[in-house]
Amino acid sequence: MNNQQEFYPQNIPSQEKSRYEAIPVSSDELYANAIQEEKIRNIVSQLDPDNQLQEIEMRVRGYKKNNMTKEWEKIDPDTPEPPKLLVTRFISYLGAIMNQSTTQGNLTEVQINKIMKLAIEYVTDELDSNADLYNLENNYTERTRIGHIILNSIFFVLSRAINGQEAKRMWKSLSLSENLSPSSPNKNRFAEAMKFWK
Repeated sequence: MNNQQEFYPQNIPSQEKSRYEAIPVSSDELYANAIQEEKIRNIVSQLDPDNQLQEIEMRVRGYKKNNMTKEWEKIDPDTPEPPKLLVTRFISYLGAIMNQSTTQGNLTEVQINKIMKLAIEYVTDELDSNADLYNLENNYTERTRIGHIILNSIFFVLSRAINGQEAKRMWKSLSLSENLSPSSPNKNRFAEAMKFWK
């Protein structure tokens, strides 16, 4: 059985077809390309700040992830969770900072320091000014715990964007996949989408 097959994208000019017809694609190459694309999708998913927002929410609420079961478990079942309003306000605020636009950006240290200064002011004001609303008037430890979770999360997301390092890494990863055969319908789309970050 012939392990090679002809492949070229649909609806391309006839003069372009010869270029694709000249490149044989084996089933092994197709499989390797599919695995490579899946790895890239997994990496992108893990790095996506939107996915990290759920983790922050659960940690603020007093949960930790069980590494064995991958389920979230309450650290202390007897400790009440922070009010839903507190969690909602912080997640809303974080969503404006922790997103792909930030991590794929090109921030300087000065810019990161300015953003962190604003974040510290907001978190401090929110926790102190609304301590009674959140039932945290005398619970400085809990306020500190929540503040650290929020601010550390912001800092680590911002640090990924310093001098555009994550965007450059992403482009290099996608550039490696340029070796993919023409059978990959995502090849040109990925490359075109990331040219901006090159």
